[in-house]
Amino acid sequence: MSKQKTLVLAKNFGAYFYLWANSAHVNILLPELALYAQPGFLEQFDKIILINGIEPQWLFHARWMREPRLDTYFFIWDPARCPLYAPPPDTIELIKIWHKVYSFQQEDCECFGLQFNSTMYALPPPGLIPEGHDVVCDILFLGVPKDRLQLLRDLYKQLMVLGLSVYFRIGLTNAKEDIVPEQAPGWLITNEWLDYEIYLCMVLQSRCLLDLYQSIQTGFSLRVMEHIYFGKKLLTNNRAMKRADFYHSNNIFVLGENDMASLKEWLELPFMPVSNEIKEYYKIENWAGRFQ
Repeated sequence: MSKQKTLVLAKNFGAYFYLWANSAHVNILLPELALYAQPGFLEQFDKIILINGIEPQWLFHARWMREPRLDTYFFIWDPARCPLYAPPPDTIELIKIWHKVYSFQQEDCECFGLQFNSTMYALPPPGLIPEGHDVVCDILFLGVPKDRLQLLRDLYKQLMVLGLSVYFRIGLTNAKEDIVPEQAPGWLITNEWLDYEIYLCMVLQSRCLLDLYQSIQTGFSLRVMEHIYFGKKLLTNNRAMKRADFYHSNNIFVLGENDMASLKEWLELPFMPVSNEIKEYYKIENWAGRFQ
C-alpha cells in the first residue's frame, strides 16, 4: 500500500527544520497558502495537520467552515496550559467538535482529553551543514526566555564556576517581554534572529545541549531531537527523560537528580549511539502517519 500524502500547516514555516522537511509524502506550508489556494488544491492530500498558532485563521475562515474535512488533525506543540503559546482551553474544546486534537505531552492529553503524538524532526539534506567542526563549547543553549530566565542565569553562573565553556543565546520574540538585550562572556540576550542552519553549526561545535524546560512542560523539545540525531549530550531539568526509550546515563544528565559536582566527569564519558529504530520513530513522515 502506498504512503499517504499529508499537508502540514505551520505558522512558523521557514523556521527550524521546516525549510527542508518537505518530501514526496509530506508538504509543509504557511496556512494562508492553503486557505487561499485554488479549488482542488486540498483534495490532493489524504490528511491535513494543523500546528498550533494558526487556529485564529483556521477557525474563522469561510472555506474551512463550508468544506469541513474529517481527515484534518490539530497538533498542539506547546504545553496546552501555557496561554502565551498554546490555544486556550475553550478554543481547544471548539476544535475538538470537528477534529481530533493531539498534544506532544501526555499530561495535557489526560487533562484536556487529547490524543498523544510525539515531537518530530527532519534532518538537513546532505551538504547543507558543513562537516568537520571542531568542538569549541561545552554547553550550548538556544531558546526564548518563557518562564526560565532566572533559572538560566543561575545555571550559567554554576557552569562558569565549574570552569566549563558555555554559550547561552536567549532570543526575544515577544514585544510584551520586559527584558532588555544584554551580553557577557558566553551569554547573550538578543532581538536578532538566528538562522537554524547557523545554529546547527553551533550544535556540531558543542559537546552538550542544555534543554531547560518551562515549569509546565515535559513533552520533548527540538533539543532532544538534536541530541538523538546529532549525537550530542543533553543537560536537562526534565525528569521524565529518564523514562524515555532513548535514555542512557552516559548521554543525559538530569538537573536535580544528578550531582552537579560530577558534571565535568560526565562530559568525558563516551556518547552511546541512539538506535536507528528510535530515529525512525521521530522522523516527520512517520510522525505524520500516527495521526489517525
